[in-house]
Amino acid sequence: MTILITQSWIRLRALLGKEFLQLLRDPRMRFFVIVPPIVQLFIFGYAATFDVKNANVGVVDASHSAFSRALLSDVTATGHFRLHYFDNMRIAEDAINRSDVRAILRFPYNFESSGAIQLVADGSDSNSALLQHSVLAGTQKTPLIEIEHRAWFNPNLEDREYFVPGIIANVVLIATMILTAMTVVREREIGTLERLMVTPLARLEFVVGKMVPVACVGLFDVILVTTVAVAWFGVPFRGDPLALLVGTLLYLMSTLGLGLVISSFSSTQQQAMLLAVFVIMPLVILSGFAFPIRNMPQSVQLITWLDPLRYYLIVIRDIFLKGGGIGDHLFEYSMMLLLGVVALGLSMTRIR
Repeated sequence: MTILITQSWIRLRALLGKEFLQLLRDPRMRFFVIVPPIVQLFIFGYAATFDVKNANVGVVDASHSAFSRALLSDVTATGHFRLHYFDNMRIAEDAINRSDVRAILRFPYNFESSGAIQLVADGSDSNSALLQHSVLAGTQKTPLIEIEHRAWFNPNLEDREYFVPGIIANVVLIATMILTAMTVVREREIGTLERLMVTPLARLEFVVGKMVPVACVGLFDVILVTTVAVAWFGVPFRGDPLALLVGTLLYLMSTLGLGLVISSFSSTQQQAMLLAVFVIMPLVILSGFAFPIRNMPQSVQLITWLDPLRYYLIVIRDIFLKGGGIGDHLFEYSMMLLLGVVALGLSMTRIR
């Protein structure tokens, strides 16, 4: 038994040495490991936001009262809107038709006594219309009610602090799944896979030898992107690094397993790339990265239970923003472990 274990370790060590050498000496692979994650982080970090900023809002004030001027001053003070004043609604409607403004605030002549305001929003962009409506409505005050807002974990309500941890999860998904799928298919294309098949290398040793280098790439990307997120974007990291490490390893079981499954169905690297993109897109959409799962139809919500990215997003966002640890997300860890075992088991049956 000891001799078999020793021989297995020798074969696995040789395969790992080959995989690491092949991964590190390829300039394209080095570029793929470092540059795309950083580029994605900066693109999403600055562009992926639902914040209302510098929105053009038209104002038709027929009352010209001190109350309306005070409310418009509150709207301007938020820093989210640029106000454009119009003499009547016809001119304001022409402006919204030309997309010069995205909403109109109309104060009737009896506004000071009635307190009624008409808000007209450009519904062609429904998300922006809803956000502008909520922000503008939040600036209204009445003498009888005063609302005090308190936001936990993200006091300034910055979308970036919510999106950037999700970007880390997506970077790991894309990098590890594509790399795993490509490395096996490349072996088949250049003919070295047939050489490995005639060696005493066992199926498990082959799978482990392919997974470990890519898993190291995934861990490196997590450390790299986390460092940039904290140092450059100022995203807080309040949780336990060990919890992030454990969650990442469980998450990698699924992404690497899916990558091996994709490689087993692909004959060329182009096929592997297209199939990987075909799998990645639904995983991202169904994960809750940008669209809340609770807003999806019930049948679609059931499908999200099979998405490992869903559970990793919950874990990583909680670790960054709320200071969570391993004990806070045992269910998510268990689901990632289960999905990882299933993905690796399926890849073992497919790879012969």
